[in-house]
Amino acid sequence: MIQSATINNQAVTILYGHLKLASINLKVGQQIKAGDKIGILGKGYSTETDGERKHLHLSIHLGNSINYKGYVSAKSQLSDWLDARRLF
Repeated sequence: MIQSATINNQAVTILYGHLKLASINLKVGQQIKAGDKIGILGKGYSTETDGERKHLHLSIHLGNSINYKGYVSAKSQLSDWLDARRLF
């Protein structure tokens, strides 16, 4: 699932990965807020989690462009992403 949002007055796109697609009941353009249920984690060791344990893939990309990859291959590319640990 991809969400457009603003964090600290900066536009971001947030990717929530490894969710069970059938559990996502949100509509395009629907507003969500803290505490809203957006979906259920996919089954561990299945295609929903790319064969890995059950977990959430959370990526926050700076700007309005959508990056489905959700990760980078080189440290130099991290400047396009927000470190979610700093928000918690």
